[in-house]
Parts: sequence; C-alpha cells; structure tokens
Amino acid sequence: MTARTHHQAIAALLRVRDADRTASPYPALRRLTEELGAGRPMLGDQPRLRGLLELTAAADPRLFHVMFLHHCMTIGPALDYGAHPADVDALTTGASVGAALMTELGRGNSSAAIRTEAVLDRANGEFVLHSPEPGAAKYPPNVGEHGVPRLAVVSARLRVDGTDRGVFLFLVELRDAHRTAPGVTIRPHPPTSLLPLDYATVRFDQVRIPRHRWLADGAELTPDGGFHDPVGGPEERTRRSLGMSRFAWGAVTAGLAAAARAAVALTLPHALRRATADRDGRERTALDRPDQQRLLFGAASDAYTAGVLARRVTGACWDVPAGGGRGSGPAPEVMRTLALAKAVIARLADRAVARCRSATGAIGFFSENRLVDYQALTAAFHSAGGDNRLIMLDAARSLVAQAAPPEDPAPVPDEDGLGPLFLAHERLLNSELTVRLAKAVASGADPAEAWDDQSRLALALAAAHTTRVTAETLGLHEADDPVAAALLRAARLERVVAGPARYLMTGLVTPPQVNAWSAALDGIHRWLHPRAAEVVDLMDIPPALLASPIADPDYVAALSKG
Repeated sequence: MTARTHHQAIAALLRVRDADRTASPYPALRRLTEELGAGRPMLGDQPRLRGLLELTAAADPRLFHVMFLHHCMTIGPALDYGAHPADVDALTTGASVGAALMTELGRGNSSAAIRTEAVLDRANGEFVLHSPEPGAAKYPPNVGEHGVPRLAVVSARLRVDGTDRGVFLFLVELRDAHRTAPGVTIRPHPPTSLLPLDYATVRFDQVRIPRHRWLADGAELTPDGGFHDPVGGPEERTRRSLGMSRFAWGAVTAGLAAAARAAVALTLPHALRRATADRDGRERTALDRPDQQRLLFGAASDAYTAGVLARRVTGACWDVPAGGGRGSGPAPEVMRTLALAKAVIARLADRAVARCRSATGAIGFFSENRLVDYQALTAAFHSAGGDNRLIMLDAARSLVAQAAPPEDPAPVPDEDGLGPLFLAHERLLNSELTVRLAKAVASGADPAEAWDDQSRLALALAAAHTTRVTAETLGLHEADDPVAAALLRAARLERVVAGPARYLMTGLVTPPQVNAWSAALDGIHRWLHPRAAEVVDLMDIPPALLASPIADPDYVAALSKG
C-alpha cells in the first residue's frame, strides 16, 4: 500500500467509523468499496487490499469481518472458479454484498459432508438448489439484515442424472433491496454479544439457479449428455471447492495480526502512564513491574510475529491464475502450509490480545476500550475459516504419512541454539505416533479408530511442527531494527519457556537450560522497557484509529467524565 493510499484509507475509515459506530456495517462497506475500489476487484492489488484489511481490523472488527467476506470469500472464488463478468462487476462495485455459505447446521465444521443439493434440470440447463433436511441449513452466515442485496457463494453437492459429482460452488442471489428471493428462507438469529452481526440460518426450497451462476471451474456438460470434470472425480472436486478457504486465510491472518498489534499499541502506552502501588505503598508505573513487562512485551512479541508470518502467506492465499475458472488450485502441501499459518496466527493473536486485557485489569473488560472487540475477533477464528484443531489434526496425518524432517537441515540463524531442540522434538513425536499407530493396526484395531485414539499425540506433533517451522521462519526474517530482532528472539524463546514440560519429560533439555532461557527472555523484556515507544511504532497502527478512553493521555479524566 502506497503512502497516499494509506492516508486515503485511514481518512475513509475514520469517516465511516464516526458515521456508523453502532449501525449496520454494510453502508460503510459500500462507501469504502466505492472510494477505494476503483471499480476493479481489490484482489488484483494484494498489498493494497491487505493494508486496507489490516487498518479495518484495527478500526472496526465488525467492518473487517464483512469486508473480508465480500472482497475475499466471495469475489475471490468468483474470479478463481469462473463467475460471469456481470456478477463479478455487481460484487466489485458493491451493488450486491457478498457472503459465503459453506458450513451446515447438522455437520458442524465438516464442509466435506455437504447435504445441500444442486440437481441439474436437463430440460432447460438450470440447477435446482435444495436443502433436503433441517441439518442441511447453512449456518451461521451474516445475511439476516433486510434491505441489503446479497449475492452469495454457496456450496452444494451437484447431482447430474442421479450421479453425485462432488461439491461445487454456485452464486446465489439471496435477496434484493426489497425482498428475499423465491425459495430462500432466511431466519435471523437473536443478537450476539461478541462480534455482533446479522447472523442467520438459510434454507433452500427448489431454488432455480441459472446455468451461468454455476462456478463450473472447467467442468462441463457435454453435447452428448455426458459430464466431464478436469480435476477428477467427486472427491477431487470437493477438495477443490473447499480450497476456497484460502481466500479467507489470506484475509484472516492479516486482520487478526493487525488486531493484536492494535491491542499492543493501545495498552503499552497506557502501562507507561498507569500508576500502581505495591503492598508497601511504593508507587511505580505499571510497566516498571516485571510481571507487566512479561505480559505486554510478550504480547508485542506474539503480535509482531503474527504480522511477520501473515505477510508471508498473502500471495499464495490470494493467487488467482489469469483468466480464472480453469485451475486446480494450490498443491496439497501448499494448502496445508496455508491452513497451518491460519491456525498459528490465530493462536498468537488471541494470546496477544488476552495478555493485553490481563495487563489492563478491569479497564480492559469494557468495549469502549476496544480490547474486548479485538478479543471477539480473534476468538471467532478458533473455529471460523476452518477449525484450528481440525487443521492441526489434518496436518499431523500428513506429517505421519510423509518422511520425518531431516536430522541435519540447512542452518538457520539462532543465537540460543533452539533450532536443534525443536527439530529433535518434532522427530521424536513423529516417530512415537507412527509406532503407536502401526502397533494398533497390527493388533487388529480399525485404522480410523486407532487414529482417533492418538489424537492427543497427533495434536502435539502438529504443534511441534509449527513451532519448528515458525522458529525457522523467524530466523530467516531479516530484521535490521534491533527492537524487531529482540521481539522475534523473544518469540522463539517463549516456545520453550512457556511450556518446558514437553521438552523436559522427553529428556531433550535439562532444568538449568530452561532456567537460562527464561533468564534470557526476562533480559530481553528489561532491555525493551526503555524502548517501549519503539515497540509501539513497530506495531504500525495509526493512532487515529485507536480512539478510546484508554488511549487518552489523561485516561482517568476520559473514563470519569460524565
């Protein structure tokens, strides 16, 4: 994002935030799209869209949520799977607001078990979209507000002449400015406390879908009455359709990391101003106290790390081949890497915001000080956009199926010598899980049940893998700024110091080693204390977007005035 565009985005966000602080986010979405979209899909300029999403997450998490669903989760698949140009134009200009209807009420997060059906009507070439049972209702998209034209990407199992052809994507008009589309039932949910939007349950009753709104992605109905899909059979097609999640991951990783950095940018200056007194009556600012340093510089380390990781995956998440509608999507190993990045960044961001809330005490509980809104956003994506536990379990399955990481990988800069520890830990868990599964199957256990029985170890393996890969990524990141380098080093150290039992119980480290790393981490926090302002600058969040009582230099007056 150029400096000029950055300032334009900030000015636009301030206008829509001040006008719609408690109102529907959709008018603000339209205004931002009109002012900043230039009539073209924003995905065509990835740095610009990422920068806008980061700023929006810091300014208004609700607006960020509807913005990424529109510009990434609707326009992204429309481009990638081959939507009609008129539909792309309607979304790009904001004439219709996008939505993604994937998850169903009766199958939890199992998008591969979609029950919604799209049946080909050979007579006219249309498709008939139907929810065959209550559990097939789409849940819980934010499409409940009346008067907002909605054009949604809907996943449905395609049936051609009675044959299941896998899960495809369709563009479906849910409602226009006046009424809900025929055959579409939208049941709004009661208001929710966290990340409040117009959530709803959606069912389809024999909804007619024109041929051009089938995102065929290269599949075709042949003149002789046959069917051809270039990606393969139903399983391959379903996997390809579920791959639209990558458009969410590119946005969510950017937004959650920005929300975490915003939380640090709010609370670290506050800790420099907030007076505290100990039991002996000695007064010091909050940040003078080691526990506050651990909380807030730990949060800064998490937030900065999340940002570094997020910016490395945007390109792969949002890549759309020229022309669209004929692709196979990223390779499975790339999709696994992107999914794991989403899970890791969500965990880092959520922990960073939780630490900021803890450091601010009761003040951090109230929405006027923003932290609860940031926490609502980070908490939502434990499950939204792909359940993080399922992502980790899927990754563990892939890790066991492939060769363990090499014993002597290419060296990565690491002054604390943690790289070999993380590698050894991952190799040990990989070997242990492989042996346990083999023994169970050899003794007659069902392979699926054997896997379920070892889910705790599988999660541990996936966590060890992400720890190693994250540490290697941070080691390769060029941080010329010494404060940035200190935050990244702290992130690597904390992987051991925050949970030493996993390494101690396997004999990979000794208590004196853990104590030395803990002392080194405390030393980094002390070194950062007089450089707190530089840490705030590294969060890269414009102060104008953080207006709240806690951000006021005289926060006591701001919170106590009538």
